[in-house]
Amino acid sequence: MRVIPFEVLKAELAQDLNAGRAENDLFVKVGQVGRSSDVLEMEQLESAERLAAVEPLVPLLAVYGALTTDVLFGGILDTSDLEDDPAEHSAFRTDYQAILTASVIAVMANLMDKGLIQSGVV
Repeated sequence: MRVIPFEVLKAELAQDLNAGRAENDLFVKVGQVGRSSDVLEMEQLESAERLAAVEPLVPLLAVYGALTTDVLFGGILDTSDLEDDPAEHSAFRTDYQAILTASVIAVMANLMDKGLIQSGVV
């Protein structure tokens, strides 16, 4: 197995978590150097390719995001401070589900790109 530097994986995940639209300010915030416009464009295109490869799986991955949210909100996360405000609880849960779903999609895209897993979906 080839070695991929941690910072490369971090940059790829930053792009993939942002649907291939991450900009320099995000990279700087996560401790990376800024990119020239041509490098940034290349990274965004590569992210689009990774994400396109998992596109057929997105509905299933969204289900996993929802199920993970159910498990977390069902007993792992303490959301008792939100129980008095149903709208706030719902918004928090929705945000959590979006983050988890985006994370699952980004990780799957990255693993497939590295050839570590295959979807079997044509």
